Amino acid sequence: MNSIEKQIRELLDTHPQEVITAFLNYPVWPPHINVREAYRRFEDDSPKGVLTVAFGVDSDSWIEVISKPDPDEIGSSMFRFRTHAGGGKSLKVRAALLVLAEAIRQDNAEHPQHHDE
Repeated sequence: MNSIEKQIRELLDTHPQEVITAFLNYPVWPPHINVREAYRRFEDDSPKGVLTVAFGVDSDSWIEVISKPDPDEIGSSMFRFRTHAGGGKSLKVRAALLVLAEAIRQDNAEHPQHHDE
């Protein structure tokens, strides 16, 4: 771990909410993320579910969740990205989903949506 990672880790340990909020308020474009390229990851429990994230040339983000139902299983099309203790193989995806959940929570608080169902 380099010194910058160590400093960020220390901030995350002591001020997680502030670090996440700062990240959400001042997003950066990761240098290895390309527009018009799809980034895919299978869920941890089955190769039947895949999460895809892509960005258009206008920088809009796209997310696709595909689930091929298993005829022998009853349930919804929710995906599982487990913790390390639970046998997780996608720990960074799980971490990003935590940040996504916080982003949704903050957007809902700042700009509530009311859709008729």
